[in-house]
Amino acid sequence: MPTLPADLRLESEEVVLREWRDGDAAALEAVCGEWDVCAFSSVPWSYSKAEAFAWIERQRRKRAAGTVLALAIERRGDGRAVGNVNLARFGEEAREAAIGYWLAPAARGQGLATAAARLLIDWGLDALGLERVEFAILPQNLASRRVAERVGARPEGVRRESHEAEGRWWDMEIWSVGR
Repeated sequence: MPTLPADLRLESEEVVLREWRDGDAAALEAVCGEWDVCAFSSVPWSYSKAEAFAWIERQRRKRAAGTVLALAIERRGDGRAVGNVNLARFGEEAREAAIGYWLAPAARGQGLATAAARLLIDWGLDALGLERVEFAILPQNLASRRVAERVGARPEGVRRESHEAEGRWWDMEIWSVGR
């Protein structure tokens, strides 16, 4: 597992990726209970401030353990968290990782997920020395497929029954980008 930085801020023309803060807890309310987000991430199904604070604290612990680097996405100049982007499932030699992301409904369709994914992937390839970043996309999630395409990822095929959610195993399309 890689050594992840204790504090990280990445910026592009469109977005800022930064640490999750306790003051960002309300950002989770818009996605708690959304099947596509909760079934495929660690976001709680029900919103409460206590659940949101606990989720933020778990992201901090995962980073300290070197297992997940989760960053809040904000529109550049706005200062409010509107989503999350993360690198996780680092390979044994820390040469590959998986990327995940979600946005609040009001922030979707504006290119923010693409900008955030591109920024974090570029940082991971350069700063962590990753050689490959993998997207695992539910086949019917066309928006996520477009993000993968826009950052230059290539489809590799379908991994059958590779993700368990809601007591069922789901097929996932695998895309990757790398050196």
